Amino acid sequence: MKIRERIVIFAGAFGSGKTEIALNYALHAARNGQKVALVDLDIVSPYFRSRDMAEELAAKGIEVIAPAGELAQADLPVIVPRIHGALADPELTVVVDVGGDDPGATALGQFSDELKKQKYAMLLVINTCRPFTQDVAGIAQMREVIERATHLKATGLIANTNLAAETTPGIIRTGLTVVQEASRNLGLPLVAAAVRADLAPQLEDLKTHLFPIEIILQPPWFRRKVMNRDRRAIILARENQEKHPHQEQE
Repeated sequence: MKIRERIVIFAGAFGSGKTEIALNYALHAARNGQKVALVDLDIVSPYFRSRDMAEELAAKGIEVIAPAGELAQADLPVIVPRIHGALADPELTVVVDVGGDDPGATALGQFSDELKKQKYAMLLVINTCRPFTQDVAGIAQMREVIERATHLKATGLIANTNLAAETTPGIIRTGLTVVQEASRNLGLPLVAAAVRADLAPQLEDLKTHLFPIEIILQPPWFRRKVMNRDRRAIILARENQEKHPHQEQE
């Protein structure tokens, strides 16, 4: 995904997948030799936060800017002074992960005056499988809410239609059609379609730029081995455990 702006903001409705895309974009920029800082302004989701990957990202040369210590899990805006320095640093690629909907976007609005002096991209991540962005009208309303809360203008859209592990190429294609219509109606360019990396080869015929992503964040109540299975496999595993309670599990 090629973005010219140094400051890249990923915003969207709750459940849009913007945090995964922000993480993947930060890693992509770092691999391309850019000096990267990831600003976590997500105050909405307690489970899918960029700050939870701080150590792993630091090992890859990415600075994570987020509240530390007891404030790390705060569900209120906590302004870290380092954010101001990052936004002003012309040598730094700044990736901003904004919390979903109005409450999360309000945190970004505190930096609107600084951002308006810079060249920034604010990309709205759209998952048409979510109830409030399943059609063009819902996408338009989401844009209005986020722009009002941030005091900033959206500059583009990213299609990210998915149903987590149940995502199929057909689901992605159907969602992309809706986002393409929204792009035309709203006058915002469709920057890319984010797709799970393992599904990307089946979608190479799409006439839009693909951004293959790896799923990085996992909810805390799942073990990673189970998350890599589909729903049918999980059900079968549970049935097998019930039939053979003393059998050693994988």
